Amino acid sequence: MKFGKITAANVSHDALSLGGALAGGALSGGIMTFVPEKQALLAKGGMAAVGLLGAASLKGKTSAENLVKFALLGIGIRQGSELIKHFAGRQITINETSTAANKFVGGMVGLACPCDHVPALASPVINFPALRSADPYQVQASYQEEETASSAVFM
Repeated sequence: MKFGKITAANVSHDALSLGGALAGGALSGGIMTFVPEKQALLAKGGMAAVGLLGAASLKGKTSAENLVKFALLGIGIRQGSELIKHFAGRQITINETSTAANKFVGGMVGLACPCDHVPALASPVINFPALRSADPYQVQASYQEEETASSAVFM
């Protein structure tokens, strides 16, 4: 592996590639909302295969062709990871008593969310009970109360 200089052209190309992949993944998630529950597994597999095979078959060098290629890859990656999560969910159960190894493997396949109801706050960095409140005004007040109480203990 050899690293080269970072140039505006390289950054632009890679940003376009990343944007295409993110857009493709988001598009596939939107499409899945219209698929009936009984056919979801088949649709995920089909979209993963079409995304991978479609991206492999494109041989272009223009920005538009790269955008489409990476959008197809994004579709394949998103739906492929959803399939892995579906099948791994049958085998792996993550809870507060799980070992670190189980939590790590669960996190790799998207099953290790420490919060059951608020997946947007899944990061352990912000896993404060005060931040999980539904009332935004109560969150700020309870966080400040907790911060004041903990600082009083250390003084």
